[in-house]
Amino acid sequence: MTAVLTLPFDIIYQVFVYCLPPEADVLPWRREAPLPLLLAGVCREWREAALATHELWNTMHLYLFAHTILKVGPLLDFWIPRAGNLPLSMSLIFNMEDNSSGSGAGVDALDSLIAHYARHWTSIRLRMPIPALRRLNSSMVEFSCLTKVVLYCGLWVPLDDAQAPVAAFSNSPKLRELHVLSKPVSQFVFPWDRLATLRLETTTVGDCLRTLARVPSLVDFTTRLWDWDESVPTHVSLPRLESLTLPQSHTRGPELLHFLTLPALQRLGLDLEGQRQIRHCTSFVTRSSCSLRRLSVRLGPLWTRGDFVRLFVALDSLEGLEVRQATRSLDAGSELLKDEARMLPNLMSLNIKRTMPEEEDAALLADLLESRWNIPAGTSLPVRLKFFKLSSPLAPPFTDVKGGEAVHRLARLRVAGMDLQITSSDRIGRVLVFGRR
Repeated sequence: MTAVLTLPFDIIYQVFVYCLPPEADVLPWRREAPLPLLLAGVCREWREAALATHELWNTMHLYLFAHTILKVGPLLDFWIPRAGNLPLSMSLIFNMEDNSSGSGAGVDALDSLIAHYARHWTSIRLRMPIPALRRLNSSMVEFSCLTKVVLYCGLWVPLDDAQAPVAAFSNSPKLRELHVLSKPVSQFVFPWDRLATLRLETTTVGDCLRTLARVPSLVDFTTRLWDWDESVPTHVSLPRLESLTLPQSHTRGPELLHFLTLPALQRLGLDLEGQRQIRHCTSFVTRSSCSLRRLSVRLGPLWTRGDFVRLFVALDSLEGLEVRQATRSLDAGSELLKDEARMLPNLMSLNIKRTMPEEEDAALLADLLESRWNIPAGTSLPVRLKFFKLSSPLAPPFTDVKGGEAVHRLARLRVAGMDLQITSSDRIGRVLVFGRR
C-alpha cells in the first residue's frame, strides 16, 4: 500500500476511472457498497483521491423497494455534490411490492424523491399500479434530462371521466425512448411528438394505431398485439420509422401492416403463418416503397415454393434474413434460393433457428451455401452470402457418407472466408457442432 500511495494523483485518478463498470450501481438494500464508496474506504489518502475524482460520482443506478426509499435521501445528498460540474446520470428502478394499492408511505416517499431530483434523472423504470402512478401527477416538475421511461402498471384499471390521465412525465423535453408495459396506452400523457423509440406491450390493434398516429418522429417501434378492436383508424404513415418488430402477434401482426405506410423501414420482425399474411406483407412493402434490409420471420408449417416466391420477389433489397422456429417447409425456400439467383440477390446473412427436433438435409445446406458463395461469372448476383448460422435441437447428419461429403464442402467454404456456424441445443446445453468458437 505504501508504494501505491507514492503514485502521482493523475495515475491514481486513471486507475480509479478504469475500475468503473459501464454503469455504476447503487443498491441500497444490498450489503456490498458501490465502487466509489469502496475506494473511499481503503484509507485516508484514497478517500481524498476518490472524493476528488468526479467521474466516480456522475453516474448512479437505484433499484428500490417501498421500504428502502427513505434510506436513499442521505446517500444522494452525499453522492451528488461529488460529481462537481459533470453532467449527472441517474437511473431509477422502483419495484412496488404491493401491486394492488396506490397509497402508502412508500409511494409518498417515491413522489418526493422523484420530484426533488427531477433535473438529474436520465432514465426511470417504475413497476406500480395506475392509481399510484397517477399520484405523481401532482409534482408536475420538469424532467430536463430524462431520456428513457419504462412503465409497468400491472393489472389494468379502467379510465373513467372522474379520473385524470397519467401525466407524471409529460414535461420531459428530452424524452426519446418510452416503454409502456400496460394497457390501454390512451390513458398516458407523454411528449409523443418527440419520441424516437417506442415499445407497447399487450396492446390492441386499434390502440396501437391510435398511438402511432401521435408519434410522427418514431424511428424504432416494438409491440405485442393481443387483440383486435372494433374501431380501427383507416391509415397511419410514419415517414421516419426504420425498425418495426411485432413479436408473438401471430396473424394480428401482418394485419396491422394493412394500415401502415413506412417508406423508411429497413428492419421488420413478424409472424407469417399463411398466404393471407404473406399478401399483407408484400402489399405493405409495395405500398411503402421501402428498401427492407433485415427480416426476422416465423414461417407457417405448410409453406410452399410458391409462397416463398411471392415473399422473395417483394423483398429484393433484403440483406439479412432470420427464420425463427423454422420447420421442414423451409426446405422449399432453400431450394428456391439455390436454384434462382434472382431471388434475394443482395442476401449476405442467413440465420435459421429450429425449435423442433427435425433432421437437417446436409446436402441441401451445402448446395445452398455453395450456390451463394461460388458465384459464376456473368450471373446477376451482386454479393455473396457471407454469414450463415443454423441453430437446431438436432445436429445435421454429418456421420453418413453423404453427410461426410457435405461437411468437407462446408469446411472449404469456411477456409474460403464464409462465417459459418452450426450449433445444436438440447436440455443439457448448447454445443458448437461446426464453425468458429
